[in-house]
Amino acid sequence: MHGLEDLSLKEREACIELKRRVSSEITNENLKNDVNLYLRFLRARDFNLDLAETMLKNHIAWRVANQIDTIRTSYEPEEVVIKYLPLQRIGFDKEGAPVRYFDFGNTDIKGILKSCKTNAAVKSVVWMFEEDVAVMKKQSEELGKNIQQWIYIFDFENYSFSKATHKATAEALIQLFMTYEANYPERLKTAYIINASVYFTVIFSIIKPLLSGNTIQKIVIYGRDGWKEDLVKAIDADILPAFLGGTKTDPDGNPKCYSTIKHGIMVPKEYYMTKNTHRLKDQQGVKKLFVSRKSKKPVELNVLEAGSVIEWEFETESKDIGFALLYKESANNKSEGAELIPKQRIDTNFQSETGIFLCEKPGVYILMFDNSYSWIYQKELYVKVEVVRPKERKGSQGQMKLV
Repeated sequence: MHGLEDLSLKEREACIELKRRVSSEITNENLKNDVNLYLRFLRARDFNLDLAETMLKNHIAWRVANQIDTIRTSYEPEEVVIKYLPLQRIGFDKEGAPVRYFDFGNTDIKGILKSCKTNAAVKSVVWMFEEDVAVMKKQSEELGKNIQQWIYIFDFENYSFSKATHKATAEALIQLFMTYEANYPERLKTAYIINASVYFTVIFSIIKPLLSGNTIQKIVIYGRDGWKEDLVKAIDADILPAFLGGTKTDPDGNPKCYSTIKHGIMVPKEYYMTKNTHRLKDQQGVKKLFVSRKSKKPVELNVLEAGSVIEWEFETESKDIGFALLYKESANNKSEGAELIPKQRIDTNFQSETGIFLCEKPGVYILMFDNSYSWIYQKELYVKVEVVRPKERKGSQGQMKLV
């Protein structure tokens, strides 16, 4: 936005008043004179001046603490993030908004988080946000119109059980989305979630409470069908790769556009910071279980409050084990329970499996360890599980320093 002329009288007055209240605390002159800054934070708080003032002051403090004003020139993003996080700007939509494609389902987030600290990974993504802010400013000047929002395409093709429930991944996403919601309000134009499956709903149930109503309204979720047609309505076909419904291909005709589009691949182990030599079985509070051949072993949890989170970690002494999460309303229900997370066979004899699940309602949640497929081997299992109640989860929702 190049001035106040496009705003209503109420919006102009609110922007002027918010600027009066906080501009003295902004050290960056370009930021101080950006009308859109005040407007975005006002819209994020439904034009409640006091709430917008608090939010904006927190944002200013965050920018200072993390040197965000100079991040594009003074900060070097983590190499493993740049190489192996396929969150790539692929062009612009029909109105000039930047578009990023994220091959989320194939991303080796576990590998990335083994290769750098979570704060560093989040800050590397913030660096991308700031790059896009600069791109939108340039777009606004070149096109002569206000470009203030971006589009994201999140592709959940091949998203798996182990990725959806991986605790470290969930914690990193929570930190990232908290940072985003607090500091980039009203930046999202549309988020297209494509190829969503049951595993998407697992991780989204954890992330959704962190998102504002305005953000949630801009998220469009698709299964395997219907999204190509809608993407082409918003983005020119020659911009979109053929696998996303456009006409762009590699010179050899490959619709995946490997020459220009970054796809998710495994992070080489040489990037890993350290190798975890601490076995779960040596820790406090760990239960040892034996799951006989051709049998199952349930671990039942009585969850009393909706909004509680189940956190688990388990490993086998050798070989793999089947794992599922089930639910029933009460212990009096004699059924095995309804599947919340379908059974997957997981190899945990080299590294433990960590997971997290948000409980939408009270009841009995069952971690089911399944060895029914094995005709020969009994499995020795070590399990650590905790139920975190809603009030115990609060207090971690404030600003986070990224350095």
